Amino acid sequence: MKRQKVTSLLELFYSDSIDSDDAWKAYSNFLLMVSDSDKETMSYLHDVIDYDSDRRLKLRNRMAERGFELTPSQLDQYIFLLFLAIYNHSNGACDDYT
Repeated sequence: MKRQKVTSLLELFYSDSIDSDDAWKAYSNFLLMVSDSDKETMSYLHDVIDYDSDRRLKLRNRMAERGFELTPSQLDQYIFLLFLAIYNHSNGACDDYT
């Protein structure tokens, strides 16, 4: 998926979309992570996508403890980028992410 498409999707779904450079870096890193992941890691990443609001709050708190504070919307956007990376990888579309 091309950079402009990633940015456009975020802007379409989120009125407060994250910075396009940050979004692209995250998406690209998620693609690399997904490409190199074992079955257990992929299972965890799929679980993150399905987190309910309580589990997302716990994730946000764990991240904040490590110095990465995100709003609920920002976390949702990063999870959306993770979803896109998994989807595109599983459909063979990761070849054109540059």
